Amino acid sequence: MSASSNNNDKLNFDINILPILDILSVLICFLLLTAVWVQIGTLDTKQAIGDNSTSGAKNPPSLWVTLDADGSVQLSVRDLPKLQTSETRVAKTTKGVNWAGLEAKLADLKTKFPELKTGIVRPGAQSSYGDVIKIMDQLKQSQFEGVGLSPLG
Repeated sequence: MSASSNNNDKLNFDINILPILDILSVLICFLLLTAVWVQIGTLDTKQAIGDNSTSGAKNPPSLWVTLDADGSVQLSVRDLPKLQTSETRVAKTTKGVNWAGLEAKLADLKTKFPELKTGIVRPGAQSSYGDVIKIMDQLKQSQFEGVGLSPLG
């Protein structure tokens, strides 16, 4: 009998799960912290206008802001029923984009055409990224609801 009780003692053992729980708690904390940081670097944009040829719908009235590499800005109003196309140019300054002039032109266009709610930025090939973002910000501050970015061209 002593031999059989000796074998039963060898088969019964306790598993120490404390190290596994420690690792899992650290991993859960790590995953929660990284999930928070992933959401910080996003920019919420949407396609302001597009090809509606299949649905037959017309594009909404829009303001196209073309940014040249030297800092000059061209503003074109498109798809306005009572107006074919209106183009204005904001000349550059010695430092680049004339921000005060651009802001004044945007305010003037918004008072002339209150139905303008879409603004599209078309940067040139050598345009500064900071200038493009600042123009998009000025469009948002001028109450343009749909601000988009057009490919180069």
